[in-house]
This record gives sequence, C-alpha cells and structure tokens, in this order.
Amino acid sequence: MKLAAPNEMKRLDEIAIKDYGIPGILLMENAALHIARKACEMVSYDKSKKIIAIAGKGNNGGDAFAAARHLHQWGYPVSVISLTGRGSITGDAEVFLEIIEKIGVKISYTDHGHFLREELVKQNDLALIVDGIFGTGVHGEITGIFADAVRAVNESGAKILSVDIPTGVNGETGQICGVAVEACETVTFSLPKPGLWQYPGRAYAGNITVVDIGIPSGALLSAGLSGELLEISNVADILPERAVDSHKGTFGKVLIITGSIGMTGAGTLAAKAAFKTGSGLVYLAVPKSLSAIYGMTLPEAITVPQPEIDGFISAESLEGLLSLSKTMDAVVIGPGLSAGEQVAPWVSHFVEKCCKPMIIDADALNVLSPDIFRSIKAPAVITPHPGEFSRLTGRTVSEIQKNRVDYARTFSSEFGITVVLKGAGTVIAYPDRRYNINASGHPSLAVAGSGDVLSGIMGSLLGQGLNHEEAAALAVFVHGRCGEVLAGERDLSGFTAGEICCAIPSVMSELKHYAKSSKFMPDDL
Repeated sequence: MKLAAPNEMKRLDEIAIKDYGIPGILLMENAALHIARKACEMVSYDKSKKIIAIAGKGNNGGDAFAAARHLHQWGYPVSVISLTGRGSITGDAEVFLEIIEKIGVKISYTDHGHFLREELVKQNDLALIVDGIFGTGVHGEITGIFADAVRAVNESGAKILSVDIPTGVNGETGQICGVAVEACETVTFSLPKPGLWQYPGRAYAGNITVVDIGIPSGALLSAGLSGELLEISNVADILPERAVDSHKGTFGKVLIITGSIGMTGAGTLAAKAAFKTGSGLVYLAVPKSLSAIYGMTLPEAITVPQPEIDGFISAESLEGLLSLSKTMDAVVIGPGLSAGEQVAPWVSHFVEKCCKPMIIDADALNVLSPDIFRSIKAPAVITPHPGEFSRLTGRTVSEIQKNRVDYARTFSSEFGITVVLKGAGTVIAYPDRRYNINASGHPSLAVAGSGDVLSGIMGSLLGQGLNHEEAAALAVFVHGRCGEVLAGERDLSGFTAGEICCAIPSVMSELKHYAKSSKFMPDDL
C-alpha cells in the first residue's frame, strides 16, 4: 500500500477536487461515515454509551462535526466541543456544523482548557472521545488550549478514536509535537501516513484502519507517490520460485565473510538464516584459527579458512576473497568481522572491487568511508542500525531518529546505494528516493544476533535470484514477521536469534500460500 506524507495527501485532495470534480464536502462526508462506524464498534453498538467529539480548526473539525451527525441520527448520545469560536469555522466544516446545530446536537465552544477538563470530568460515564483537534498538517509545538485539550483527553479515562492521525503526531516523521493524543484507534483516510508507522507516533495511534474516502485511483497514480508500506500483499509475489527438479546449486551460492575472536556467533547465525531461507550452498570465509569452530557449530556450511593476524582476517586474504566471490551469487560481508586495524584496509578494497551483489553489514559498515559507495561495481545494500548510520552520516542518533525516512532517502540518493535503516518501523530507501516502511515486527527481535539473521535472509534471497531491492524488502518483512510468529497471540518475548532463524521456514510458507490464494481473489477485495 502506498504511503502519503501530509503534503502528498494535500496534493491528492487537490487532484480529486480540481481534476476529477469531486466536491471536498463529499470526501469529508465519506471520511465521517467511517469515523462514525468505528465509533459504534468501539462502544460495542451500545446506544446508551456517551460520546463526545472534540473539534479543532479546519477539516479535522469538520470530520468530527459530520461524524457527530451520523452518530446522532443513529441514536447515540453524542455531543460536540469546539476548541474554536463559532465565527472561526468556515468552508465545508461550517456546512456540517450548521447541520448538527439544526438537528439538535449539543455543541459547546471554548477557548479555555479548564472548561474542557471540567466537561470531561462531569461525564463520569463517558465511553468514547472522537479526537478531531488537529490532523496531519500540524507543525511545531502544540500549546495553549490545544495542549490543554490533549492532556484532558488523555486523562479522561475514555476510549479515544483519532481522526486521520492522533493530534500532536507529525504525519511525516512520527515525532511528537510537545504533546499528543494517545489513541486506542486511528482511522486514517485514503492511504497510511509515514508518521503513523514511525516511532514514537506509531505507539500513539493504537490500532490503525485505512479507509477509502473516494479519491480516484487515477489520482494516486498522477500524484507520483514515492513511499510504500511493506505488508504481506507487497512482498508475497516476489518470493523466489523453487522448481521441483531443482538441486542445491539452483538455489544460489552465498559467501559470508565473517569472524573474529569472540564473535563467531554472528557468522553462524547469518549462515543458518541463509539456509533456513532456502539457500542451497553457503560458504563461510573465516580466520584460519577459528575455522574448526564454524565446522562444529554449522556443519552444513562450507568453511573457507583465511589468512589472519591474531584471529582477524588479514589483508593477505583480499585477492583470494575476490577470486572466490566471482564464483558466488551473493556476498554478505561484515557480521562479526570486528573493526580492528587489521580489517579496515582490505574491507574497503573488497567492497570496491567485488563484482557480485553484496549485503554490507555490521563491522564492515564501521570501517568503511561512505565515499567508497560511489565507486563500487556491484549492486549493494547497507543495513545499519541507528548507531552505525550515525557514524556514516555524521549525524547524532537522536537527529536520525527524529526523521528516519528523510535521512535514509538522502543518504541513498547521494551515494547511490540501497539503505536499510533498522529499528522499529525499518526504513528501506532507494537511490531514486523511493522508500518503504516495514509494517511487520515485534520487540522480541531486539536481541543480540538479530541483525545477523536479517543479513543472512537478505543474502540468501540475493543468491536465489532476486534483485537487491526485492531482496531487501522481502528480507525485512520476513524478519519482522518471524518476530510476530514467535510472539504469537500471547505476546511472548525472550527469544534468541537462533530461534528467529527457526521461524523463517514457516513465514516463507505463509507467504507462499498467501501468494497462491491471492491469485484467485478479485482485485477489489
């Protein structure tokens, strides 16, 4: 599903209204109908439950007015509190305000936070608040009556339904504008907003429902949207084919360059993940003195001992590794290599001269200069966590986390390399400034070795014939889905990276079955 940043959503509305002749008031009516239906669901269709819609300025306030009209007509005890004066409400919002005035919905106007707080406290049996204060266009800190309103809503004890996005969440970055509504449910219009899928905003949105409000599909195409949410429907169709008459060479040869004293687990996990994802042959290039460890821990892999200095792969290995890589379908470099002075020089030369698709991860990222990416010969994906990306960009982790999508897209565009910025809501950015945000995942993935598993999955998919963009997207989704499968309905945690590997086959099977079943489903379902 495409993503729409606030400015892109504004453009979509303009195209629908100006180019297709769809009245803005009709879009607002459609949005309100979805909000009202969700409100009914949240109060279990109990028409004795009290509902208050809180309206701010602009279209979000209009949506709240229109939703209140539906709820009133359906027999629910709904009232409205407007945080702006009657004379300040104009346009489509005023049309719906006039309607609810005429049909007898109780409406209060206030510009004082204490009034709103008292009104909510008075309603000691209040079941639901509809948050129509601010939408996706909010910028800067929320202050005054609006900040007071957000705090009062959060402290009310009622369930909260947010219109389009929780008030106070930046629709582009997911950052909090001083304060934000903590919604139980968010109904967002037409397309998901990036800020709903980046933290901390994702944590404020509760359950997210994306609804169609009538913007034509042609408008989506002409708007040139660059973002996409990674869901099962996006990735299932790019699974590599596995013919019945295949053999181990059919499913790709993956070289993992790894290993240093005390870090043998990283390469083992990456190799295990590659096998679990379907690789037929996995080669481990490791320091000579450690090769026996890999042979015992993962006998399925082919161990290729390398010249070393004190347990670290040395520069003498460079030509041999380059020669070996030419016989491979994909290369993973970095897990457990260390960032020692013995490693840095030859890693740079290898990355620059390697002619096969690469995943560059972990310690390889810690010893490389970003400028090396301008001269590499092969398609490549880098997989930094925020700390590694901080070193590459010269930005602090805090800066990066405040706008993950923009920093990843900028770096990818500047250096011509696919960037997988790991973390909750992993961002995948491509050199043409397209990007994905991953919708799968669970906190159980936050464990040592989890990133090595991701690299192994990605390298395996590269080796099986996917291009580097497809491999990055599918691997990130599969990795996240493994966390969900492990956690299950009981929301368990405490898993090891090895257990993440064990979940890979069932997730791949799930995707395979989804891809088969979706071929028989009508496009509009």
